[in-house]
Amino acid sequence: MIPIQARNRQILQMRREGVPPREVARKFRLSAGRIYLIERRDATDKSMAERCARLREAMCAADNPEKMWPVSDMADAIRLIVVTKKRLLDHFAQTGKSKISLRELMEMCLDLP
Repeated sequence: MIPIQARNRQILQMRREGVPPREVARKFRLSAGRIYLIERRDATDKSMAERCARLREAMCAADNPEKMWPVSDMADAIRLIVVTKKRLLDHFAQTGKSKISLRELMEMCLDLP
């Protein structure tokens, strides 16, 4: 049995090569719906990676640690894991803040006085 990540890479490669979803599903003993979900997840991951890259470029280009950024953009740019991102967004929702600077985020993470 192959690991799921390797299997999904093979599935995506076969689909890029034009193999019909039903044929791919049959080969891996999955439903055509599951093949669709794997493709959709891959597209979402690529889209998020592009968004993160654009946000990071914008933050670097601004070259200003005091500039305020939307909290959700900051959380996406630093590619937090889901649980950490949710907790950070919840924290800012509770405090009523919608923007944060890189300096403020660094101070939060480093717990500086």
